[in-house]
Order: sequence, then structure tokens, then C-alpha cells
Amino acid sequence: MNYLFTLLSLVTALTSLQLTAAPNMYQCQVMSDAYIKEGGVLDILRDSPRVGQKFTVVKNTGEVIGDIMDPLKNPKVIALGSEKNSYKVLWEQKAADKKGAFVDYLNIDEFIKGKKKPFGFFSGSLLLTGFCE
Repeated sequence: MNYLFTLLSLVTALTSLQLTAAPNMYQCQVMSDAYIKEGGVLDILRDSPRVGQKFTVVKNTGEVIGDIMDPLKNPKVIALGSEKNSYKVLWEQKAADKKGAFVDYLNIDEFIKGKKKPFGFFSGSLLLTGFCE
């Protein structure tokens, strides 16, 4: 009986923690994976291992948690999103030769009604799309 009470208490605590944390995070799932081909045409990868994978975005910092993307350092939250604006995060990294830069961009349509908010993640010619809650 004591074991059951402990288990029930743990489940209740974790559920309330998850509900408390949810407003500060996005839980996202990739629905499509594509890249821009040399001719400028978008090529959707049919058997991509990324499709169906999930990741988490910490809203205030822009930190991405999950194995879906290469490690992204020093995120800059450009906009927190609202009823009229998207949530936007930008990452800039210098190239190894210091003469170039890599730029990654995440856009989550916070203004869309309902729980599921569409997102687009752009990294070079890579494009991931899906939804966040």
C-alpha cells in the first residue's frame, strides 16, 4: 500500500511539473525534411530518419534539446512570439577558416490558433518543418 501511495505521489508531482514547464517550452515534432537542390528546387526526403523525431525548445533562451539537429550554440531569441507574431531564434557560427559564417533559423508560428503551431527550421539548404505544442 505504501508503494502504491509513493507511486501515485510521484506521478502527480511529475504531471504538475510538466504542466508548469509547458508554457516555457515548445515540444516539437518533425513532419518533413527537405533541402534545396542545385537548380533551386526543393527536394523532400521521403525516407528521412528525422521525420517523426521530437525536440524541445526553451522559449526564453532558444536552447534546443534533442538529437534532431547538430549542436547549436549561442542562440539569439529575436521574437518571443505573440497573437500576431512568430517565435524566432537565430544562431550564428563562424566558419572554421573565419572567413565565412553559418546561420540557422527557427520560426514557430505562435499566432496560429490551437495547440499545434507550425515551425520551419532552416540550416543552409536544409529545411525541416513540423509542429510545436
